[in-house]
Amino acid sequence: MQVITVQKRDNVLHLSGVLDCDTLNELWHNRTELLKDIKGIDVSALIRVDSAGLALLTYFCIKQNVKLLEINQQLKTLIILYDLDTLLV
Repeated sequence: MQVITVQKRDNVLHLSGVLDCDTLNELWHNRTELLKDIKGIDVSALIRVDSAGLALLTYFCIKQNVKLLEINQQLKTLIILYDLDTLLV
């Protein structure tokens, strides 16, 4: 079973584990509380992200005005393939 772990430190949400269609429901349902006062999402400890996970991160960045931090190469490649380069800024 895949899991996603979430920690809030200062104004940063730290995600670790797997962010995919099986694990993102908890984040989606708790998004208002999770993103309160958050300025960035540290994704360095994510070991796998699928297209559903990327869609969730994109939503958070656009709707909640947060930035992705410490983007690993696998996620960076997915972002570029989906032509979402604005997430890399």
